[in-house]
Amino acid sequence: MTRIAAMIAGLLLVGCPVWFLAVTTIPVAIYGSVLLGIALLWARARQRGLPSFPIEIFMAGIFGVIAALIVFFGGGGLYSLAKYGSFYKGDLWVMLMIFWGVLGSLVSAGMALLFYAWRGPRGRAGAGSTRGPWSSPRRLPPQSN
Repeated sequence: MTRIAAMIAGLLLVGCPVWFLAVTTIPVAIYGSVLLGIALLWARARQRGLPSFPIEIFMAGIFGVIAALIVFFGGGGLYSLAKYGSFYKGDLWVMLMIFWGVLGSLVSAGMALLFYAWRGPRGRAGAGSTRGPWSSPRRLPPQSN
């Protein structure tokens, strides 16, 4: 039941920015930055041969959003500084940063919940048991009284 609730909540959180900002191109940047962070995490985990955990998926998405914000607004600020002589872009850019960060964190949380619902809390399929999803339970030795 927990995995079903996690899947429903994850789908809602992943679909939230598209529904809010359907007429703009901002969701492309939000999803792109989150997926960039998650792709880098998976590549690093696959290279090391380690499983990924849902909290790592969430943090990788957040780090992807932070990196994209730094690159986008840092680069735009440097361009503005070179062209206009001022790094400051105005209040609209600050609001865009806030929305990008908040909606990116929602998408990261949704991706982590979907990963939890699909793979389990330990980060691998059939993670509820250590022997696999179709194995029989462990037998206890007979007890002597």
